[in-house]
Amino acid sequence: MQVNHLGGLGLAQGQNGAMRPLKKTNRALRKILERLSTAQRINRASDDAAGLGVSEQLRTQIRGFKMASRNVADATSAVNIAEGAANEVSGMIQRQRELAVQARNDTLTDDQRRALDVEYQQLTAEITRISDATQFNRQDVASGDDLADGNASIQVGPNAGDEITLPSVDMNAATLGIEGQSIATSVGAEQALQAADSALDSLNSQRTTLGATVNRFESVTNNLAVAEINTQAAESVLRDLDMARGLADLVRNQLLQEGATRSLGRFNEISANHLLGLIP
Repeated sequence: MQVNHLGGLGLAQGQNGAMRPLKKTNRALRKILERLSTAQRINRASDDAAGLGVSEQLRTQIRGFKMASRNVADATSAVNIAEGAANEVSGMIQRQRELAVQARNDTLTDDQRRALDVEYQQLTAEITRISDATQFNRQDVASGDDLADGNASIQVGPNAGDEITLPSVDMNAATLGIEGQSIATSVGAEQALQAADSALDSLNSQRTTLGATVNRFESVTNNLAVAEINTQAAESVLRDLDMARGLADLVRNQLLQEGATRSLGRFNEISANHLLGLIP
């Protein structure tokens, strides 16, 4: 009975020893199949704790780059709308200047100057209306308020502090100095001519700033695109699976599994024969 007991204990230990490699191979095979199905080397923290932490931080940056690009696109649209309005206002001031030059001619009568002044005043009113009505997302972009007050910040990067402030833009006739001007008299026409020159200087300065801001936003957009691509590449190196290596690991583990299965089967066959030999 003691011999039979020791023999049975030895068979049990031998069977456990034969099954251990098979279990290990099965675990490795399940892991590699999971990686192949997700195309990722890291699927949970236990796969690579340090790599997971770094890759998650990179993913955070990538999402920040994408949203910042949208912010810049919106800001560029707002500035372009303001520039479009400025272009129209510039044309109207140029027309007002022409009328002032015409009214300054003393060959005209006062009645004729008053007729010219009707158009002049209509242009002044339209300049103010455009300034107040030009908006982006229901916010003013040309009146010196809301997005045009010089304090509007645009988040242009994934981290705190990555901001650009929109320039102040005010194309109101009063701000430009043409409100209240009249060309109904020769003296008034001379004053209106000077006011038009001053208004054009102010408006051109604002347009220059708007153009420079658009160019800056274009540079920011290009930089964000490059940064996003490079960060995605870095995250991919850490997280994505090398498919060639994964397939090689799959084949290797399948061979190991097949070998371990056959070894266990052979061990069980030998064990069965041995037990039969112990039966009297």
